[in-house]
Amino acid sequence: MITANVFDIKRFSINDGDGIRTTIFLKGCPLRCKWCQNPEGLIPEIQPWYAKNICVACKSCIAACEAGALSWDDRGVAIDQAACTRCGKCVVACPTGAIRFDAQKMSVEEALIEIEKDRPFYGSDGGVTLSGGECMMSPAFSLGVLRGCRQRGINTQIETSLFAPLETVDAFAEASDKIIADSKLIDPIRHKQATGVDNAVILRNIRHLAKNGTNLLLRVPLIPGFTDDEENIRGIASFVASLNRDIPVELLNFNPMCREKYESLREMYEFEPDQREIPQQRVDALKQILTEHGLRAI
Repeated sequence: MITANVFDIKRFSINDGDGIRTTIFLKGCPLRCKWCQNPEGLIPEIQPWYAKNICVACKSCIAACEAGALSWDDRGVAIDQAACTRCGKCVVACPTGAIRFDAQKMSVEEALIEIEKDRPFYGSDGGVTLSGGECMMSPAFSLGVLRGCRQRGINTQIETSLFAPLETVDAFAEASDKIIADSKLIDPIRHKQATGVDNAVILRNIRHLAKNGTNLLLRVPLIPGFTDDEENIRGIASFVASLNRDIPVELLNFNPMCREKYESLREMYEFEPDQREIPQQRVDALKQILTEHGLRAI
């Protein structure tokens, strides 16, 4: 049975592709973007997750942990992931659900059953989107779901970093009606500093998909201090224009709403508490750069 670790299923999504969609988020990602919106999706393995906002400080979870992986401090429950045996006794003991596992192991068949529940809402434009994390890190599961949807006449799309072998990209391109890919930074040094990987593989895959006429949407996350400068946007615009000016490029404004996730993981969040999205006037100026290059700017 082919399975993968799914950390979220978002129903009635309108931001993960065309129309109304069911978005399945898979754990595991080869990148480590400093602004990641889903840090719980970076690690492939299922782990315990602590939600302080619903914790009643009863400490039942700590008493139930035979491995001594849980402790209490001024921020609530601390989890030693290395010591945790994933036995689940803390999850059972917690009366409010403040302690839970951050994902569930799901088979292709189980995923298709969940997708079928939403089918009446897809209409002519909607369908299924695989996201993450990185769906290409679970190729057998992801391709099984995409192909199962195809057999059922359900539109298939993916959100991806495109940091994957060429043969994997080709398989996903064949099974997907649209590929939504990030183009974060054009400079390879800056890209590696911000994401942990060089962008040569990503750019190669974008060129390959463009050459093959794949239905492709490129997204540029506008991250303050990382990707939102004119030099970067001009570089991306020049790159896309050299491939195919019909490829749409979407500018995504910064979203700071994931801060609580980092607090739950006890990891540092790169941005100050008062950091907000980029002013619309600035976004419009960056969009104008795309337009000047003859691109379809969204």
